[in-house]
Amino acid sequence: MATSSDYRLGSIWLVNFEPSIGTEIRKTRPAVIISGTRFNQRSKATVLPITSANPSDRLRPVIVPLLASADNGLTTNSFVVCVDPMTFDKRRLVQHLGQIDSSQLQEIQQVLARYLEL
Repeated sequence: MATSSDYRLGSIWLVNFEPSIGTEIRKTRPAVIISGTRFNQRSKATVLPITSANPSDRLRPVIVPLLASADNGLTTNSFVVCVDPMTFDKRRLVQHLGQIDSSQLQEIQQVLARYLEL
């Protein structure tokens, strides 16, 4: 069972994205929590999906590559899709996998800031 400390900024979880509508991300897949750790003590968390599919050239400016490692719990080199933030009830977060490193988190935050024009 997950503890509240598992729901921290930069942690990777398997997330159930179903049901989805239209072009929303589908199925259960890894995602990284991007909402602040203090916010995540509540019942929701904001995540970005992770995909192992090679992104198209038009997505390159808004993705962050993640190499599979024991620390992040990924088994395949993957990409964080920084243009699909979603806030879910934490019951959709099925399994804690690991944690990304601080440099990757900073890169994700920089892409998000550009995407959201912050």
